[in-house]
Amino acid sequence: MSLQNLILNVLRNTPKPILRKIAGPPFRINGAQLDVNVQILANLAAKAGPVERTTPADYRQMASAFDALALPDLPGVVTQDFEFQGPAGSLKVRSHTPAGVGDQSPAVLFFHQGGLVIMDHLTDNHFCSLLAQRCGARVFSLDYRLCPENDFPAPIEDGLGLWEYVQQNAEGLGVDPSRVALAGDSAGGMISAAMSHELRDRAGIQPVALCLAYPWVSPNTEGQESAQSFGDVFPMTTDTMAFFNAMVFPEDKNIDHAWANPLHQANLANLPPTVLATAGLDPIRDQGNAYAKALQSAGGTLIHHCYETLPHSFLVLGRVTRTAQQACVEIADDLARLL
Repeated sequence: MSLQNLILNVLRNTPKPILRKIAGPPFRINGAQLDVNVQILANLAAKAGPVERTTPADYRQMASAFDALALPDLPGVVTQDFEFQGPAGSLKVRSHTPAGVGDQSPAVLFFHQGGLVIMDHLTDNHFCSLLAQRCGARVFSLDYRLCPENDFPAPIEDGLGLWEYVQQNAEGLGVDPSRVALAGDSAGGMISAAMSHELRDRAGIQPVALCLAYPWVSPNTEGQESAQSFGDVFPMTTDTMAFFNAMVFPEDKNIDHAWANPLHQANLANLPPTVLATAGLDPIRDQGNAYAKALQSAGGTLIHHCYETLPHSFLVLGRVTRTAQQACVEIADDLARLL
C-alpha cells in the first residue's frame, strides 16, 4: 500500500474535531457543507497548483490518480476478464462474481464514469465488487468506446451490445436473463438511462432495475443552480464539463440526440424501478434531482438519495471518507432489494 493511501486510511478513522483542525474552516456553498475528509483531499490537490489540460490524454492522465485512491475489491468476489464482439469490434469486460452465486443469478451491467472521454471498466472496481457481494449478482463492467476517437453515441451502442450479448449467452454466463439490471455513475448513468428508454421502446425482455449515481442526463445545464454554485468543487469543475462536451459533441454535433438527453424525453413511463443517488456539492446535482422527480411523476418506482456532503465521483472516494463508503453500501443494498 502506498504512503498516500496509508495516510488516507488514517484520516478516514480520525475523529472529526481533529480533522476539522487539519482542514481549516468548513467549506460551505449555499448552505451545503463539503465532507471534511474530502475537503482535506481537495486542499492537497489545490496545493499541487493548477495544471493546464487541453487534450484527452491530459485528462486521462489526471484520472489515473483516482485508480490509486480506490479501495481494493472485496474478498470473496472473483474477477475475470473477457472480450466479446461489440457493434464495431471486440470490447473488454470485467466480471465480478460473488462466492456461492448460483447458475441462474441476477446480473448487473455496469458503465463507468468519465464524461464518455476518460476512465475505463476498471475505474469502479471496488463498487462493482460491492454490488456483486450485496446483490448476490454477477456484475459485468464494460470498457466501452470513448470519445472523441469514436463519435457519439458509440458508448451507448456498446452498452446495448453488452445487453444483447448477455441476453443471448445468459445460460453460459450463469445469468437469469429476466433479472438483469443496468447501473452506472455520471456518464455511465447517461448510458444506463438511455439504454432503458431504448429497450422499453424495442419491447422484449426489460431491465429489472436501474441504478444511477450522480447521473449525467443532459449536456445542457442552463437554469441549473448547482452548475453555477458548485462549478469549482473538487473533483469535477465546469471547465472539465465544458471539455467533455467539446469532445463528445464537437460543434454541438448530436448534442440534441435523444440518448444524450434522458432528462428531456417526453415519455418517461414504464421504465424500470430505479435507485438514483445524487451528490450535494455536484455541478450536475440539479439535473439528477430533476430526473428523479420526472421519473416519479411518470409513475415509476423510485428510491432517491441526495448525499448532501459529498461531491461528484463519490463511488471512488470510499478510502477518503466513510460517508462515501456508507453511501455506496446503501445504494448497493437498495439495488439488491429491486433485484
